Amino acid sequence: MDILIIPAFFQDKKRPTLGSFFVEQAKALKNNGDNVTILYCDTYSVKCFSDWLKYEEVSHQVSDGIDIYRKKIFCPLKHGIKGHREAFSRGISQLYMEYIQGHKNIDIIHAHCCVWAGYAAMELSQKTNIPYVITEHATLFQLHRDEINPKEDKYIAKAFKNAGKVVCVSDAFAGLLSDYRNKNDIAVIGNVVDCELFQVKDKMEMVKKEREFTFLTICYMEEEAQLYKKGIDILIKSWAELIKNYPDSRLIIGGGGRCVSKVIEWCRDYNVESSVEFVGALDRKQVVRYMQDCDCFVLPSRYETFGVVYIEAFACGKPVIGVKNGGPDDFVNDTNGILIPLFKDENDIEVLVSSMKEIIENIDKYDSGVIRRYVEERFSADAIAKQLHSVYNEVLCK
Repeated sequence: MDILIIPAFFQDKKRPTLGSFFVEQAKALKNNGDNVTILYCDTYSVKCFSDWLKYEEVSHQVSDGIDIYRKKIFCPLKHGIKGHREAFSRGISQLYMEYIQGHKNIDIIHAHCCVWAGYAAMELSQKTNIPYVITEHATLFQLHRDEINPKEDKYIAKAFKNAGKVVCVSDAFAGLLSDYRNKNDIAVIGNVVDCELFQVKDKMEMVKKEREFTFLTICYMEEEAQLYKKGIDILIKSWAELIKNYPDSRLIIGGGGRCVSKVIEWCRDYNVESSVEFVGALDRKQVVRYMQDCDCFVLPSRYETFGVVYIEAFACGKPVIGVKNGGPDDFVNDTNGILIPLFKDENDIEVLVSSMKEIIENIDKYDSGVIRRYVEERFSADAIAKQLHSVYNEVLCK
């Protein structure tokens, strides 16, 4: 099958792991025997004109046998969702005309995120008569529904309605999209994890020595809103309480962005700098290494549509601590971690503190092999490719 993938955001030189789940899914399909092509358009408004001038991304590259075509496009007259949506769609159409039409016979278009990518897929589908599927990931529908104006909502509704199939990454998220599509007609398929890359560390490689208990968290910290979305404020407050009883514990924070300095400031405020280590932006191999070397992955997000970092930790055999926010609810259970209730307010730290204590005291109850097998069965490349093919065949047989 020839599959054209259109992601709404994508990795770049500054953020090499951004949208990594798009790439992992494309690789899963490629390894399944499909021909996969990715089209992506970087859009810039007047506010980002300097970034437009400094643009360094290559127009074509081949990664793991996948053709990736991208370009930059400027939207000087209209901004916000509308301006970027129209510019993005125009750029995708141009890429298709230049690189795909007359060169490849695409069977199906798969867009990731309705706003921008779903709209572009719909426009391209209307021009080419190629059916399209939308997988929705965006927290827009969970956090900022009230910010979607009626005009934009019509475009979103139209893209969802005309899609051959709508897919989302969790059952709770399917409920959020039910205003646009009957929930019974929405397929739930999680993100894929690269089980070849993310592995349980061989016990022979583990250094046999007494060491501190290590928690790991990883997230982007470009904007302050991201810190609150990912619950980093709650995590630091909880950490300050935890180390009163477990002073030898360590918290490693991975991820780059302008607001790392804000988290460092919080650490100073709570006097925990000596037990918290910031390791900066991480590439994929570095993420694997830190996952393998930690004892537990913790990310107390207030909102997640899925949460691929949790299943990456699972693939390394590590238990996790997450929050009942809709995403992790589908896969965190007693055998692989702890799922805590949503926070009542910014000072609601007791449950997170007690959960970290429980992990420390009962780490031996978590079997890395059991945790790993759970991921292989549900989220490995082979498992996800089979689920996607079921969706594609359903659409193509209509």
